[in-house]
Amino acid sequence: MGFVMFDATAEVAAVRSAYGPEEERALAVYGDVVAAFDAAGLPAYVETRGGLAICAYAPDGTMMVVACQDFLPLNRAMVTGWHLAHVSEDGPSPKWRCIVHDTVPDDVCCDEPGDLRLGPLVNAAKAHLAACDHTREAAAAAGGAS
Repeated sequence: MGFVMFDATAEVAAVRSAYGPEEERALAVYGDVVAAFDAAGLPAYVETRGGLAICAYAPDGTMMVVACQDFLPLNRAMVTGWHLAHVSEDGPSPKWRCIVHDTVPDDVCCDEPGDLRLGPLVNAAKAHLAACDHTREAAAAAGGAS
């Protein structure tokens, strides 16, 4: 049996085709975040199970998850910073989690908002994926599969 490569673009297309009203509302608010990850070669989609987040697939099938102090609010004005994590899979208990980029202030009620620019967020994701041991392990495992 041959190895089947993960097709992130097809996976994201399937998720997007199943968007309901909640995901469409979130996409209207965070479409620029989705587009920034798409443009970087990390196909992204809106995730609403367990709280709103933007998820982007890495080439090896692992995920980058964009949130705020917890989940993303539907009111973009309430975003105080980006919290970007790299996880093994989409689920409540991934095997591992790397905190990649976190601009959420320590005291979200009283501190100034953190950096909300998308360039540094996406650049942090790309730099992390190039250096992450988990990504290299997944690539090595995929290369050895047959």
